[in-house]
Amino acid sequence: MADVNKDRFIERLNAIQQKSDPKKKVVRKVNKDGLVVEVVKPRRKKLLPIKSMVTIALIFVMFKGFVLAQLGADEYESRIDTLKKGPSAQVFAAFLLDSDPATEAMARGLRVVMPGK
Repeated sequence: MADVNKDRFIERLNAIQQKSDPKKKVVRKVNKDGLVVEVVKPRRKKLLPIKSMVTIALIFVMFKGFVLAQLGADEYESRIDTLKKGPSAQVFAAFLLDSDPATEAMARGLRVVMPGK
């Protein structure tokens, strides 16, 4: 004959282990009768961390703006044109490094701060 208290104890232990699993998310919901219950849901794995991607893009635009401010628009464009004439990897790099409005705005802001050109 099974011990009822032992079965309930094992159920509670399993529930605690399930809630403490970092791969699962515990959500508290209110039933119709007003009782608060905890429901365990699996966490979704994010494919791309949005904040990291935005940060990387911002740093890349800042880098392009710094280089544009340091070299000047004419020299920067001549170097991009040189890249466009190379093999496919250089053409792709030229596409990424081509100046855009955000890069030009960053360069204008940096020219005010940076000594030189």
